[in-house]
Amino acid sequence: MASLRARLVAGLLALAAAGLLLLGGITYAEQRSFLFDRLDQQVRSAPGAVQHALADQGIGPAADSDDRGQGPGPRGGPPPGNLLPPGTFGQRRDASGRVLGSAVIAYGTNETDRPKLPARLPTGRLLTVNGHETRYRVLAVPERFGGGTTVVAVPMREVDQTLHRLLLVEGLVIAGALLLLGVLAELVVRVGLLPLDRIGHTAGAIAGGDLSHRVETTDPRTEVGRLGIALNAMLDRLERAFAERRASENRLRQFIADASHELRTPLASIRGYAELFRIGAARQPAETEKAMRRIEDEAQRMGALVEDLLTLARVDEVPDAPRAPLDLAQLARDAVSDARATAPERAIELRVVGEATVLGDPHQLRQVLANLLRNALVHTPAGTAIDVSLERSGDQVVLTVRDHGPGLPTGDADALFERFWRAEGGRERGKGGAGLGLAIV
Repeated sequence: MASLRARLVAGLLALAAAGLLLLGGITYAEQRSFLFDRLDQQVRSAPGAVQHALADQGIGPAADSDDRGQGPGPRGGPPPGNLLPPGTFGQRRDASGRVLGSAVIAYGTNETDRPKLPARLPTGRLLTVNGHETRYRVLAVPERFGGGTTVVAVPMREVDQTLHRLLLVEGLVIAGALLLLGVLAELVVRVGLLPLDRIGHTAGAIAGGDLSHRVETTDPRTEVGRLGIALNAMLDRLERAFAERRASENRLRQFIADASHELRTPLASIRGYAELFRIGAARQPAETEKAMRRIEDEAQRMGALVEDLLTLARVDEVPDAPRAPLDLAQLARDAVSDARATAPERAIELRVVGEATVLGDPHQLRQVLANLLRNALVHTPAGTAIDVSLERSGDQVVLTVRDHGPGLPTGDADALFERFWRAEGGRERGKGGAGLGLAIV
């Protein structure tokens, strides 16, 4: 029984069956107790009528006058009120237990069954004995005169038939109730588990690779709804993670292609000038000097590119660099001094407002400042002023590098921080270099 639906229905039916059986057992026991009490009352009130029946057949003396109202009437007719059931058996024994005679109160019916009475019976105590066809409730009472005993045996046929009918009715009712309850439980459980079935279908579609599926039932008031909400949130994160992974793979492929191109260009130049020198094409000292200078320039350019790539790799591998307190204002002054030395014709101003001590890596912060100022120098017209400012804002220090040039070359500011992005577009090399400066920032 692997199905959750089957287990729920089976559990419900088991509980219902246990409750119905308990209720049926209590009803049966109560009804049996009631019927036995009523039968015992009949047995205790029967000695007078039995003695009259025995006396009518000449067995022993008649009962006292106060018992005659319970007798079977003259010549075995029915007693007033029909207190005793047909087939009631009576027997008279003497003081030694010898049977003197017996009689059956039949009310004109053909009653042939007889109880199987033991030879010795305790007086005043009710007991049950078997007959040939039915059971009997037996009571032996001492006679007032003569020292004999009158034995009364009332048939339990009606009691047994009533209890058998009760068992049959209870069995049919319990079976019908369990059948109806099973059908209703199957319907209710099926409807209740429909959201889980939909979640299963959604999970199957997701396992097939379609991450766009979502669970429709998201009612937070139900357990299944809360499960659907949690599953949808998990799917959103998975979809974002896979999208970021695909984007990262695309960027990695583009990065490898661009890095290969950037490295191939200076290598081709170096190889070309070396080939010219080897075959003797550059015979004049000026040509030789030009070839060596170009080889040196391309080697420096390739070294700078490799250094930038190593810097990016270190940034990716060590996201949390060691931090220590440092004066960002001093780093800004050094960077501005270096920029002024590089472009003395530029007006580069530094403004520091408040104390500028921060936690950071001095090497990385120097590189950030140098790259920002280099971009401002390279991508603005000659003579364009550059402003650098430091200002404390709460527990942070805001660094701003602002130029007065034509502005960003693209409407997407985030694109400037992509690796190998250049204002010239494609892989064309311009004055902006390899396009790794802001990516390092």
